[in-house]
Amino acid sequence: MKKINIALCGTGNVGSSFIDLVLKNKQKMMSNFDIDINLTLIGSRKGEIDNTQFEGTIEKDILKVPLNAEIDVVIELIGGTDISYDLAKLSLENGKHFVTANKALIAEKGSELFELASKKNLHLGFEASVGGGIPIIRTLRDGLISNRVNWFKGILNGTSNYILSKMFLENQTYESALKSAQELGFAEPDPTFDIDGTDAYQKTSILSFLSFNGEISLDKIYREGINKIESLDMEYGKELGFVIKPLSLGINYGEKLFIGSFPAFIKENEILANVNFETNVIEVNSENLNSTAYQGPGAGGYPTSTSVMNDLIDIGKGKVFDYFNLLNPIQIDSFDEFKTPRYLRLMVKDEPGVVAEISKLIAEKNLSIDNLIQKEKQKSDEIIPIVIVLGECSEKVVNSLIKELEKLPKVKSPIQQIRFIN
Repeated sequence: MKKINIALCGTGNVGSSFIDLVLKNKQKMMSNFDIDINLTLIGSRKGEIDNTQFEGTIEKDILKVPLNAEIDVVIELIGGTDISYDLAKLSLENGKHFVTANKALIAEKGSELFELASKKNLHLGFEASVGGGIPIIRTLRDGLISNRVNWFKGILNGTSNYILSKMFLENQTYESALKSAQELGFAEPDPTFDIDGTDAYQKTSILSFLSFNGEISLDKIYREGINKIESLDMEYGKELGFVIKPLSLGINYGEKLFIGSFPAFIKENEILANVNFETNVIEVNSENLNSTAYQGPGAGGYPTSTSVMNDLIDIGKGKVFDYFNLLNPIQIDSFDEFKTPRYLRLMVKDEPGVVAEISKLIAEKNLSIDNLIQKEKQKSDEIIPIVIVLGECSEKVVNSLIKELEKLPKVKSPIQQIRFIN
């Protein structure tokens, strides 16, 4: 039987769930996999933990944990990139396998850590960094390894999906939906990283690295949050047969590679359109399998801990995956050239000729209007909304158009833009 001594750093919600999970499943791991997972050391700056069943050592100095000669694997469930980065480097430098749920660490420091792990012939596990309990990392790494990935699209942030689901299904305002998410613990008191797209685009970079086998710089990924979406946009979306979702996207056209994370309209009958609230989903299209989808809890103590356990089983079975081999130089194209149909919502003065002026500017950009919606009943203080659906056009062109439209005296800025993704 293979025995591995593990140390855990981080005893918050996920860390506490992991302690419980590893202690409860010890016999199962032994009988099913012939692996004895032995939690012997916990790094906790408080010097104590809530779990009374743990019989090992508690170390207050986190950075002393990887120096312990008895430890085979260090598990990091702290978050951030400060002490977590130091912990990862120390662990690998001292011959310890390293497992993390930290998407920021892998997104920002992954290349350096993969190289170090490769030199030391150690496994760096990060299944829990994307999708919580969804086994998407090993699916891309193992299940789709013989396939060229054409594209992936997914909902990777449960907080954003929860907020937009409440707005769409229950006609809540953005503010009330955010408050509900905070009350239920899906959103932090400071929800910035969720609603401004930071969390999702970090996860998008990790999926892109595995999907397209190349080094992904965060500054090459387009990012936009959900905080500008209004109930009015949800209403127009329903009328058009679309749902707004917080979408993460990687598209490999062969000659062009575009990566982004932003709110988008998708058709009501699509798989992703019907995944609501805090649930995550990832759809992957590859050359031999077409599309496959993976759905499940995107966060939470036990789902995330389950993914950590999967990495531990890999290590216990002697599996060391060299991610450094995937860090190939690839060209990520500027998102300015990304083409897709667009939704524009303009708030305009209710005066004759305004639609003609808008149409004229659109025509000058050689763009087509696929749909135009104007409703008098939504007038407020002589300001009415006009929704225009543009045919396929690039970011560069539509942004230029928006700047010119906002200069019109009859148009009240800012103009809302949402992409349609099919």
